[in-house]
Amino acid sequence: MNRRVFIGALVATVAFAQAIMAQEKTIVVGTSVDSKPFDFVQNGNYVGFDQDLLVEIAKEAGFKYNVTPMDFGALIPALQTANIDIAISSIFITDARKKVVDFSDVYYTSALGVLVAANNETIKSGDELAGKNVASVTGAASTTWLKEHVPTAQVTLFPQVTNMFMELQANRADAVVYDYPFLAYFAQTEGEGKVKVLEKPVGDGIPVGIAFPEG
Repeated sequence: MNRRVFIGALVATVAFAQAIMAQEKTIVVGTSVDSKPFDFVQNGNYVGFDQDLLVEIAKEAGFKYNVTPMDFGALIPALQTANIDIAISSIFITDARKKVVDFSDVYYTSALGVLVAANNETIKSGDELAGKNVASVTGAASTTWLKEHVPTAQVTLFPQVTNMFMELQANRADAVVYDYPFLAYFAQTEGEGKVKVLEKPVGDGIPVGIAFPEG
């Protein structure tokens, strides 16, 4: 793992973990495990980039943790109600989220992208989503982008990433707007030959971090 990435996520996480450990408590980690390639279940184990990072942080800081799977949109509310101690699931650091939770240092920079059917030749940029049926995930930063940039799009929100991919493949959605890495991974794996990602992101330079309860 890139050392700079690891240290960036580690700094605040270790401090928070030590405070939790002082209470002799196992840290509860909220994760959306429907988020390949960052967080998913394989052979009964939690795997992916975020989960690898979490393993290394726990090893370095010396804490024990349990993963609690939940829908992405439930992560921030779960932190606010103290149902979980940490949330890690490729969470974009946005101004709105910083008002209600705290974040670690940035551990990578992401973007938003657009996914369409492989034979779709009518949508070639984010601007062409106006008036189209678009699928995304509840609570995701992509929903804010859609409201601000293509307010006439007919947006359907789903609790899980898999749902929006199914909506596109069933031709009930013209496009999917979500985190670019997720879309690119799907297009190269389960969706290969069926879908494609527009080459140009609709929003980039978006920081990602681990979320904690405010304060």
